[in-house]
Amino acid sequence: MTKKYIFSSLAALFLGFVISCDNTTEDPPNQNKNTSGTGTITGPRILSRITNGNKDLEEYVTNAGLLSMVYVRDAGSTNATASTVTYTGSVITQIKIQDNANPHVTDNTYALTYTGGKLSAFTMDQTIMGSANHSDFTVYYDAGGILYRIVEKKKVGGSASYSFYNEMKFTYSTTNIVKLDYTRMTMSGGNPNTSTASTTVYYFDNYDTKVNPYITLPKEYFMVASTLSQLNAYMLSSNNVGKITVQSPVSPQVSYTKGYLYDSQNYPVSDLSQTVKYVYKPL
Repeated sequence: MTKKYIFSSLAALFLGFVISCDNTTEDPPNQNKNTSGTGTITGPRILSRITNGNKDLEEYVTNAGLLSMVYVRDAGSTNATASTVTYTGSVITQIKIQDNANPHVTDNTYALTYTGGKLSAFTMDQTIMGSANHSDFTVYYDAGGILYRIVEKKKVGGSASYSFYNEMKFTYSTTNIVKLDYTRMTMSGGNPNTSTASTTVYYFDNYDTKVNPYITLPKEYFMVASTLSQLNAYMLSSNNVGKITVQSPVSPQVSYTKGYLYDSQNYPVSDLSQTVKYVYKPL
């Protein structure tokens, strides 16, 4: 997603994590502990927080093992978003993502639909600067049931007609996303106008063989969140990405690397490239 896009504020928050710094001098501790600080986790766990110094950059609030709130905070400012996750039984049926700006830049409510137990579609109702926008998303899987595409058709300003078409196309190596093509174009008469198409490509390389902490959380949340910040599509992978490259149609290619320390259960406890630490709690 480029910075010019309407959802760029959330992407900027995640990008802030990449360039943040940890002023502590302590070596990354064994974060294989619960949030009360008592005992070591040897069984199932869930990602609780990602910290930078004394600041929680990402916070995942769970109740009885179900994700209920997500807070994403900028490392260098007071900017933040809060996501409220609503369930029907144990299935996520609504996600509301709202920033703390006044007026809001991100104020999105998503309603999720499932087919055969898989997320198959979701809608987004969005209010920005008094303008009401609506998007219809369709989720596609390949023959093996692996996420293949997410397509968005968007109406703006209360219009009954679609104005924009956005497509995310995923490429895998085993169970890790190695490439994401994000294509945007306008729509006319209900059809995408390919002459206006522009594609940003994200490459995810050098995966390890350890456990990606994000897969301890509901994948449906990250499928929805990835439509806000395609940079973070690697969160849907099984392992931990080592290098991310962004090729924008209007900017030079940009890459950055990630490097992890792990606990004895093969979970990351820190990312030295971002000087962040992963904190878990037991299920």
